[in-house]
Amino acid sequence: MGSEGENDIEEGRLLPPETPWVGRFDFLKRSGYLLRPRYRPDWVAPWKLKPGLYSSDFEEGIVCSRPSLMDAQRLSDGKTVFLKHTRKDSPEIAIGEYFSSEPLRSDPRNHCLPVLEVLKNEDDPDHVILVLPWLRRLDAPEPASVRECVDFVQQTLEGLVFMHEHKVAHRDCAWGNVMMDGRRLYPNGWHPQQWSFYPNGKVMRGVDPSRTAVGGVRYYFIDFGISTKDQDEVLGIHGQELSPELSDTVPYNPYKLDVYILGMAYQHFLIERHSGLDFLLPLIEYMTPQKPSERPSAAEALQRWSTIAQGLSSLTLSKRLYSSKEEPESGLSRTLKDTSYRIRDLWWTATVSKKPPRPFL
Repeated sequence: MGSEGENDIEEGRLLPPETPWVGRFDFLKRSGYLLRPRYRPDWVAPWKLKPGLYSSDFEEGIVCSRPSLMDAQRLSDGKTVFLKHTRKDSPEIAIGEYFSSEPLRSDPRNHCLPVLEVLKNEDDPDHVILVLPWLRRLDAPEPASVRECVDFVQQTLEGLVFMHEHKVAHRDCAWGNVMMDGRRLYPNGWHPQQWSFYPNGKVMRGVDPSRTAVGGVRYYFIDFGISTKDQDEVLGIHGQELSPELSDTVPYNPYKLDVYILGMAYQHFLIERHSGLDFLLPLIEYMTPQKPSERPSAAEALQRWSTIAQGLSSLTLSKRLYSSKEEPESGLSRTLKDTSYRIRDLWWTATVSKKPPRPFL
């Protein structure tokens, strides 16, 4: 955020991405969703009411930086949800509702973010507001062990196979478009606009929670804004991953595109950020040839992955990850931390059957 934006916040002014949501406040409240106090039409910054106070002293000083996304409280049960303002002809509406319908929604292989409700505002006839579950960034916290990376690959590959079985191609399934249900990790919640803060705006402190210790988390593909259904050939150059076949003039297979993008997601999110995951390299190489015709289907990639995963020992799975960005620890310190983590991981895994199943959204 630039100095101008910071000045606006301290002066008690909303940022440009936030102001449209003030105009939607009453509509959303009538629809059963309450925005945070910052977006009420009569809001006054509390830090402007008394000298010596700053925006950082208040939850209301936390801003929303993306104009299409906002958080809200569902009045019927008090749960936090995300609101996404999008075109009424966006493909993510029909695709989201399709995967949110039964029996698809209850299929454990379904890792598509469900759409809870579609709100239509007469004052904004060209757009709708999607009500979506509250999710958490994939890297907050980072996976801590080989086991947690294996679980991530398993869930995302089986989710891609499920999508493709239903003739849906995501077309932008980069790691930035995968999120996790963090409710088990943070039972007291987190601030929807600041991952490292509690809902009350206070900074989180202490050791990052463990996915393994809580029995694992579920991962979800998000943002189906350029996705397609029942199309074996498509055009388009949009997406986070610069895939080789993207073109506005030469049709390409969107399913083979998905395989490439997800393989590169493993490269960017796992291999490039952590050491000790070389067993993933054959899978990534298998999924990411430059020529789409040389790539496997999602189902074939999952089959290859199953073979690789079956060959991983319990000692390998319980291995602690190292960040590729941090200085290596000393030999003794590393050995002690590795041993401590391995003991805890094996204990968590041995007791996982006593934990309730991972909840669906």
